[in-house]
Amino acid sequence: MGKLNLKNMCTISTIVAFGLFIVCLSPSVSAMSDNSNVVTLNNAEEVAAYYVQYVPVFMPSMSDWEDATVKYSTTFYDIDGNKSAFSFDVIDNGEYAGYILVSATRDNYPILEFSEGSIPNDVAEFQSKSMVQASEYAVENNLRICKAKPLYLGGTFYYIEYSLIDSSGNVSDKVVVDLITSQSISPAKLSNFSSVNTNSVDFNNELLQQNKVEAANELWNSLENRMDSGNLTPDAMKSSRGLGWVDDVPAYEWYRGCSPTASAMVLGYWDTQGYPDFTNNETLLIDELADAMNTGSGGNTSMSNIPIGIEDVCEDYGYNDFESSNEYYVTWSETKSEIDGDRPFVLSVFDGGVGSGHSKPYNNHSVTCIGYSDYTEDYVFIHDTWDENTHHIAFDNWDRAHATWVIP
Repeated sequence: MGKLNLKNMCTISTIVAFGLFIVCLSPSVSAMSDNSNVVTLNNAEEVAAYYVQYVPVFMPSMSDWEDATVKYSTTFYDIDGNKSAFSFDVIDNGEYAGYILVSATRDNYPILEFSEGSIPNDVAEFQSKSMVQASEYAVENNLRICKAKPLYLGGTFYYIEYSLIDSSGNVSDKVVVDLITSQSISPAKLSNFSSVNTNSVDFNNELLQQNKVEAANELWNSLENRMDSGNLTPDAMKSSRGLGWVDDVPAYEWYRGCSPTASAMVLGYWDTQGYPDFTNNETLLIDELADAMNTGSGGNTSMSNIPIGIEDVCEDYGYNDFESSNEYYVTWSETKSEIDGDRPFVLSVFDGGVGSGHSKPYNNHSVTCIGYSDYTEDYVFIHDTWDENTHHIAFDNWDRAHATWVIP
């Protein structure tokens, strides 16, 4: 059956010059205010070496990591010049097998990302495009590029900061380029990432950040206690893991919109769980859901229409007892509860990060949540409609997320 390959069209409605490098000294930056929360490179490498053994425990497809080693690659910084993360190449039998990103501060989760692919900072195409963007800015302002510094400001937020010098050799400006989009970042947007930006701080956001820091510190303590125990074998880690998984959830590729496609996977699962009257024709099922959700021609679907469309289609097949509803602030405990209850659900993310195996962020996108890993970092396993594989993404690797529960 034909499927449209329009991965980047899916959204959810809710409201030049090269060779300019010279050697120069970078401006000094102040140290982090709380040195007790700083993670050293040696500490980060120990964490990465430990975690690389754990990944195959809950991701059998990455079994080649079980005997892999790690090698330091890059130090990333935040917008204030503090170290934010360390990346390590995963090496298996002498060859590159992926990367692990470890936080450089205990105020963030220990394991930030991991993937079998290349970290955006090492993708030649991204580097080249960012260089072009920075060079154009420098030429327009009669400046020269002096030094490049990699920035990591959170999930998918990979940037390069270029220091620019004037004709006297003094650093007089800088330009920050988004590695994923190859676009220069405005000062206004950068101020949102600054740890010293206190203007218009929302109390709820401040409280959420405080809770995240406390949770991150607890995870660091738990991880270090486990490492200090000396029992680092995969079997020992497996016995203490927190892993939830729903079997038999089909994987469909994007067709007419991410929300109807993700919803069709949920109903396709229930078709195998005692509700066999749903059509086995996935294209037809997605068509019916898209029509019921009033999905637009470009794949746009209003969040409020997702549960309405699911219930309407269920009723069309004679299942009047199916209940579907939106949760506009999905929590980790709710996520685990649904998966532990063998109920896959639609997860709609806004400004979503990069899923495993991809180089582009999800942005505004609906996926089907089929599992979770609850360990040093919280991950959800998903069918993301971009292909028929299972991917994972760190929980909270988005600006916000809504869940659509489906309960027969």
